[in-house]
Amino acid sequence: MSLLAWFTGLDRGDVRLGSAGNIRTPEQARQVITAGVDWVMLARAAFIYPDFPLRMQQDPDFEPLQLSVSREPLTKAGLSDKFLGYR
Repeated sequence: MSLLAWFTGLDRGDVRLGSAGNIRTPEQARQVITAGVDWVMLARAAFIYPDFPLRMQQDPDFEPLQLSVSREPLTKAGLSDKFLGYR
């Protein structure tokens, strides 16, 4: 049994269940949704693609850039120099 199944198998009533962490591709997002969560939270994948969910809906074969990437796609996505300089 996966760790996610511990939560998706609970009687949650009206409580919605989300998942976050290491979800970086449309396939991974689909797997988590199929496992029974109600929503997915993106972090690193959304840095480069703030419109990740829209891209995923429009193109089921959408393949995001693999992290780590150069500064160029991050700057193009609108991330600030302050963010890019954070360590």
